Amino acid sequence: ITKWEYSPEAEWKTWTWRSINDVYMNRAFFRQGGAELTNRPFSSKDKITAKPGTYVGRLTRHSGCLRCIVGKPC
Repeated sequence: ITKWEYSPEAEWKTWTWRSINDVYMNRAFFRQGGAELTNRPFSSKDKITAKPGTYVGRLTRHSGCLRCIVGKPC
């Protein structure tokens, strides 16, 4: 889940956000946005095998804080 509150609407309105078969808990929600993906410009090396939302702990176990710069989108 990503919050958009630190970027102006004019910026995040151009982003593409999609959710397919994700599981949301504790009243979390997701609003899809951006242009519909018709041509996915990714190779098989760019993708991870799709898993149910219950795998989120395993898929994100090495994630952490972003190194953001004050005053710039993160």
